[in-house]
Amino acid sequence: MKWRSAIETALTELKTVETGIARELADVRQKIASLLQLTGGSAAGSAAPKKAGAKRQMSAAGRAAIAKAAKKRWAKHRADKRAAEAKQG
Repeated sequence: MKWRSAIETALTELKTVETGIARELADVRQKIASLLQLTGGSAAGSAAPKKAGAKRQMSAAGRAAIAKAAKKRWAKHRADKRAAEAKQG
């Protein structure tokens, strides 16, 4: 079974690559830790995420103004549509 041998060879090569990458990752992490010690800082990802602000609430007057403007836009749209239909036929 040639394919089985090929798969085993590929698997061995991938494991070798994985080991190399793991070593490089460990090296990068070590360098990051060294730099953080020098600067006295902490890793950006280690800080607790900031809490999202409170939801904004719109006043009743604001909602009414938006509703009025929307109704006005739709009224214009309908009027323009009627005018176009009347023009055509």
